[in-house]
Amino acid sequence: MKNKTKKICVYCKSEEHLTVEHVVPISKWQEFGVKRRVLDNKSNRAWACMKCNSEKGSMSPAGWFKIHPEYKKNFIQQAKYLSDAVKKIIGI
Repeated sequence: MKNKTKKICVYCKSEEHLTVEHVVPISKWQEFGVKRRVLDNKSNRAWACMKCNSEKGSMSPAGWFKIHPEYKKNFIQQAKYLSDAVKKIIGI
């Protein structure tokens, strides 16, 4: 059975050029006081268009949403499978 969920960017809702986004960059594991494996798994991944993913880069979610506050609502609606640890880091 195929997944019927439409893949869209968790930030801007684009359907074009989707990539896998680490919501909390793996490189920031020490900064957030979590084990690397907490960030290097599917509960920290979401679909993002290439433009948003490359613009966000290794920026923290808080930094990204500070620049693009309009994306936070979309993100909360779309990113359903984040772990509690990731949600805590993001502040949702």
